[in-house]
Amino acid sequence: MTLRLALDGVYLQPPTDDDLVQLARRAADPGAVLPPGEAHFVTWIAGRTPQQSAQDRIARVQANRDHTRRPGWTLDLAVMVEEQPAGVQSLSGFDQWPHHRVVGTTSWLLAAFQDRGIGTLARAAVLELAFAHLRAESAKSWVLDENRASIGVSTKLGYRLIDRHHITEHGSRYAEGVYQLDRDAWLESPVRPRYRPAITGAEHLVHLLDR
Repeated sequence: MTLRLALDGVYLQPPTDDDLVQLARRAADPGAVLPPGEAHFVTWIAGRTPQQSAQDRIARVQANRDHTRRPGWTLDLAVMVEEQPAGVQSLSGFDQWPHHRVVGTTSWLLAAFQDRGIGTLARAAVLELAFAHLRAESAKSWVLDENRASIGVSTKLGYRLIDRHHITEHGSRYAEGVYQLDRDAWLESPVRPRYRPAITGAEHLVHLLDR
């Protein structure tokens, strides 16, 4: 059974090759995800030509499909809205998995699907997968201070700021916050019932990642 996370008319599932090509090509067009001045929020787009961005993303997601490789793993899921691929929500386990069960999340949505609460639904769906099915201990998110949308999602879902530092990308220096949400905090959170997806087909993934 194919993995599927469904919530409020939005569902997440592994992208087909057609989904992946369509998303990568659309996202690589200037301004398709973020205005040019904000492109640094999505590192695989910033500083690359549209063709390079599309090719890099397709290759990366295809490589991530093999969850038997170690160290670490990444699960890329297409965010589907009205049967259309609207973006990608990723969940990653870090190098010491499964002995140290910490995950991270990244995501992006095409501009037409932003500011509709879809990013919150997508993040909540993979948090439920991580904590309730994969037995993650905590989830972390690294967010530039300028990225108010991502910080808003983290805050809404119960993350707390645990660190702040500076990074340099493409010759510019940015302040970045590290946000964390622990397993018990999510399982007992008052927002969890509102954002709890129906998850099917997770058994095979759980088996692969526990080996």
